[in-house]
Amino acid sequence: MADGTETAPESTFDSPPLAEIITRPESEGEPAPDVYPESAGWDATEIVRETSESISHPQVVATPAGEVHLIWSEAGWLWHMMRVSDAWTEPRRLFAGIQPSLAVDDNGDLHMVFVHDFEGRYQVYYARYREPLWTLPYEISRTPGVSHNPHVIVGPNNQVYAVWEDDTPGFPSIYHAYNPEGHWINAPVPGARGWRPSLACDGEKTIHLVWESAIPNQQGDDIYHSQLTASGWTLPENISDSPKTDSSLPQVAPAADGTIHVVWEERYAQRVAVGYTFGRYAAWHRPIGLTRPGRRHSPRIAVSQRGNVHVLWVSGNVLAYRERTTGEDARWQMPERIARAADGISHPRIVLDASDDVHVVWVAHQEGTRALCYRRRQTSHNHVSYLPTVMG
Repeated sequence: MADGTETAPESTFDSPPLAEIITRPESEGEPAPDVYPESAGWDATEIVRETSESISHPQVVATPAGEVHLIWSEAGWLWHMMRVSDAWTEPRRLFAGIQPSLAVDDNGDLHMVFVHDFEGRYQVYYARYREPLWTLPYEISRTPGVSHNPHVIVGPNNQVYAVWEDDTPGFPSIYHAYNPEGHWINAPVPGARGWRPSLACDGEKTIHLVWESAIPNQQGDDIYHSQLTASGWTLPENISDSPKTDSSLPQVAPAADGTIHVVWEERYAQRVAVGYTFGRYAAWHRPIGLTRPGRRHSPRIAVSQRGNVHVLWVSGNVLAYRERTTGEDARWQMPERIARAADGISHPRIVLDASDDVHVVWVAHQEGTRALCYRRRQTSHNHVSYLPTVMG
């Protein structure tokens, strides 16, 4: 792995290499999540759906026309809502399924993959939404093993790509599928043993895959990367490179300059930090920690057209956010608090629209109910970051 270095100045809370953060106390440098300053410049939180049923895996996308679409799993069914002119439509129940993943193409069509269980046979299905109708689901995994944890993106020429975790070979492997001329073709990714795949298509129209895989010393997992070329997938490369800790749950976001940005959970004993790196094939910057070790989990990432990096994660009952700006004064801003819920927060998602407005969804847990929540920050608002108050 190429060892790059950060050249831009950092904020007061610096981002040290992962090898250093795991030995530092949680309280050193970073305030506790409960006293993160409230995020500025965001619209008020909207409760989109509230129920006593389980809600999981919400997905959010913004179309070129400015519509925002939500898909989520609730009590074994997939549901769909859309936001037009600042108002949400009534929720619409779609198909029996779990673990949805959602993408939008240049025409505003939605592309969804999800897992359906039929008598213990878990397979990945695909459906498309072209207003006002969804197509019937079509099975794209078609393997004898268990297929789950799918992820979908739209690549060059609006071609759809999907990946998932599959145990057909007798061990966890990453499979991929794409739909040239509307016909789905699938195959395992060579050398990609592991879990939790995530896809991205960068500004140079290259398809990237990251996933979690065990490392030879058996002390934990690391994050790996491969990209799709005209001759096939490149050899896997280790991009987290932390043999003494456990790297898991990677999420990837593309940038306009042809790089990709990756976040993941970095676990040391019972503490977890948010790890981060960026780069391209065979040219990766040194991984850093965006938080001190603590109860951090479920990191998510998005990158704007200008190159600003937006990272979201959960820490106990707090939904936290951090942004890296661009330009001569490029730096990571201080962590901020987007939301708090009495009994915890789960399943955060973040996406940017064509105007680089930030859209965030999450599930808030409180008093036996589950609330699907939404919040937006418009780029026209001035973004202000506050330094924490140090209490003596």
